[in-house]
Amino acid sequence: MLQRLPIELFCTVLRYLPYDDLEELHKIPLFEPVVRHHLLRHYRFHYQVSSLLRIFESMLPSDEDQRGDIADQLLELICHVVEKCPNYEHRNKFTDLLTILENIVVKRVLAIDLKPSGENDYAILCLDIRYKYLHQPSIRALHDPKYRRRSTKYPLAPFLPREYTWVWRRQCAGVTRFLNSKRTPLSLNDKDRRQRLRFARFFGQLFKVTSLYLESNLDGTFEECVREALVAGDVESLLAMCATAERPVDVMHMCMSVNLQLEQLWSYIESLDDWIATDPTPEQRARIAQNEQQQQRQEDFPPEWVLPDRYKITDDTKLRLTLMDNLYKQGWRWFD
Repeated sequence: MLQRLPIELFCTVLRYLPYDDLEELHKIPLFEPVVRHHLLRHYRFHYQVSSLLRIFESMLPSDEDQRGDIADQLLELICHVVEKCPNYEHRNKFTDLLTILENIVVKRVLAIDLKPSGENDYAILCLDIRYKYLHQPSIRALHDPKYRRRSTKYPLAPFLPREYTWVWRRQCAGVTRFLNSKRTPLSLNDKDRRQRLRFARFFGQLFKVTSLYLESNLDGTFEECVREALVAGDVESLLAMCATAERPVDVMHMCMSVNLQLEQLWSYIESLDDWIATDPTPEQRARIAQNEQQQQRQEDFPPEWVLPDRYKITDDTKLRLTLMDNLYKQGWRWFD
């Protein structure tokens, strides 16, 4: 139907489509010239990044020089756009472009048409970009002129694992739904499983410490992802992530970290309640009164993050992780 539209009307339709839909249309030879023109006008950075990544994938498996050249071009592309903006917009613009790059990369990692072991090449490319960023003061200053005085608690760098924790949580939630449902087709589960393991192998490599500036942040994110996988029961992805991150699998220690997190949460809530009860601010008094009124009208359900099941690890999960870890240590690499 689209091919029957006049060119002017077709261009009008393109203005209302998001980039992902435009990218799919761009693959159709009939629409390719018009869609490419639209992308270059309205999504030039997206188009240039995707083009460089297509070149990168055509070279897989790539060598160090090829990856380094692509990493330089991607960073140069970001810097070129940012330098044209006023100084007060540099940080926000750099962050926005970096987010676009990170999203396009993870989309390719999760794509079903990615070459075998392509996720490993992408992970190494991401680490190259991060290394080049951290060791080139001119690029870091363009992103944040005061970077030397910033706290290491929230470091700025490309492709930090914290930027992809939403994918990890989404996949863990998918495993939970599958374990709770017996109706999921086996073929669909196998497809999801391959995608989860591919992302886990990519994700795990991002935890490699390329700078002491990032070490504490990486450790915190890693522990958070371990807890999420244990509670969800996704032990296979957890083992794949630990293997590629070169982190030891200590089942007892991992389970204790989840229990410790629960104890810290309830300790914080109790101390917060005591503090509010002894010296509440006017805003807190109003909120307390509002909550009391709501509780009189209907039962107040607690949020998910305070539910006991949110910090519960099943015996089956502990057993499966222990068995899989022992098999892996014996040399069985079924998920590689």
